[in-house]
Formats: sequence, structure tokens, C-alpha cells
Amino acid sequence: MRAFLTVLGDSIRLLRARALFWISLGISLLAALLYLSIGFDEKGMTVLFGAFQIEDAFLVKGSKGAEMVYLALFSKVIIGMWLAWIATVIALISCSPIFPEFLSEGSAGVALSKPVSRPLLFFYKFAGAMLFVAVQTSLFAVIVFVAIRWRIGIWNPTVFWSVPVMILVFSYLYAVLAWLGIKTRSVMASVLLTLLFWVMCFAALISEQLGYAAAHRGRSTLTGMELKEEEQSEWQSIYRWLSVPHAVLPKPGETSALLERWIVLGDGRALGGSTIDAMNDSGKWGNLDDAKDDLTRHSPAWIIGTSLLFEAVVLALACRMFSRRDF
Repeated sequence: MRAFLTVLGDSIRLLRARALFWISLGISLLAALLYLSIGFDEKGMTVLFGAFQIEDAFLVKGSKGAEMVYLALFSKVIIGMWLAWIATVIALISCSPIFPEFLSEGSAGVALSKPVSRPLLFFYKFAGAMLFVAVQTSLFAVIVFVAIRWRIGIWNPTVFWSVPVMILVFSYLYAVLAWLGIKTRSVMASVLLTLLFWVMCFAALISEQLGYAAAHRGRSTLTGMELKEEEQSEWQSIYRWLSVPHAVLPKPGETSALLERWIVLGDGRALGGSTIDAMNDSGKWGNLDDAKDDLTRHSPAWIIGTSLLFEAVVLALACRMFSRRDF
């Protein structure tokens, strides 16, 4: 335990010495405060503590619409855009030097002089990077938790699902970053290649979704046109191949989207399904069944399980390489 705390402390000190650590933390807190500044009154929604007013009967204080929109802003904008994309990129850049700098001459010798095996040392360093995201996301979730109580009037502990979910998303990508950092010993190369890998994961997801719509619904998502039977049959064959990369690669986008299922409203309904129903009632949703199918057709166990399986393989390769490296 002492060795773990020592190595973890070294990683934390390295991160704290980086300006990006404080920049990322500061921007996250600013985003949380902006979320806190959104309120509701008898006319509708207010922004920046009342500086701007959006009049809408659907968003009046105490309404289900206000609760739904406030939680949707958290899951779609705060989580879906900031934490799942921008903050994750900053975290990857911030944590990228952990392994390359550790493998530099002199740094590894100090740690290896302590009674700890190389595989354990590798996972201690990996845990230090996870702590970076855990601290940032936890602070964010606490502010959001208080904001929901203040603005909506309910305690909603399901927002804390954002903490383990975002740690999972980051771990998928950081496993690849750690492996590349050990292999190349280059911070820049490992970051760029990891971002390229992330784009590959996103491309695999989009390809699978487009192929699924054509093969199983007989409709082109891009054009909205119905396909002929022979065209749909061809797409069914194509989809079998399109689904393979998606099944094998980690799924950061779908993992963060699980919050749509796990964050619930005060009446116990999942946020994602409630949002779809509300949009359908207003006539702004094209196909209710397709939307709900997109939300739930892959189980959380499959999404997380296949992603963790890929991560485990990459971590095993990285750990093996780390253990055999000459420091």
C-alpha cells in the first residue's frame, strides 16, 4: 500500500505541475457554474442568473418540462459535449507524459528502487491517470447535484452515474495512450495516434448505425428514402461486415450515452425515453420506434463488456512491454 501511495503521489505531483491540469479543472468548474446559473420562473427559463429570459410555458418553474430540459442539458451538453469530448481530450493531453517521462533516464530508477514489481508499478501509474478524471468529474457532479436541488427542487443522485461512466470512457482511450507512450516514448506521437484511434471508434459507430438502419429498417439514414427489397438484402450482407469493427473496438460514445438510460426523472422514468416522448408529442421527432430502438438496442453489459475486453487486451500488451523495457 505504501508503494502504491508513493507512486500515485508521484503521478499526482506530475499532473499538478502541468498548467493543463488547472486549466481543465477551472473550465470544468466554470461550466458547472454556468449550468448552475440556469433557472426557471413563472415565465420560463432564465440564463446567467436571470440576465436572459426564455419565455415558454413548457419550461415554467415546477413543471415536468423544466426538469426534463435541465437534466437533458446536463446529459446532452455538459456530458455529451464538454466531458465526453473537450475535457477528455484535455485529460489525455495532461496525462500523456506519465509513462514517457517515467521511462526517461533517472525517473524509473527511483521508483524501481522501491519494493514493487513492474506490473504493479504499471497499474499504479495507470490508476494515477484515472484519479485525474475521477477528481474532475466528481467535483462537477457535486455542483450539478446541488444545482438540480436548487433549480428543480429534487435530490437526484442518478447524476452521479456520470462519474464512473466518464472514468470508463477515459480508461478506454488512456489504455491505448499508455501503450503508445511506452512503445514510442513520445508524448506527441502517442497523443496524436490516440486521437486518430478515437476517430476510428467514432467512424465504426457511425458505419454500424447507418448499416443497421439500411439492413433492418429498410431505410437510408442519409437520404431518408425507403430501400427496395433487393437493396435491403444487399445491406444485410454488408452490415455483417460493418458491425465487426464496432463490436471489437471500444465504444466511448455509446458508453457516455448510457447516462440517457441511467439518469432518471423524479417520476422514475429514464431521461432518454422521456425526452423522446416529449419530442414526439410536439411533432419534432420523425419515428418514435426507431428513436427508442437506437437508445436501447445494445445492452449496457454488451457496450461496457466488449469495450473493457478490448481495454484489457491493450493493457496486457502495454504491461508486458513496460515490464520488459530497459529503463
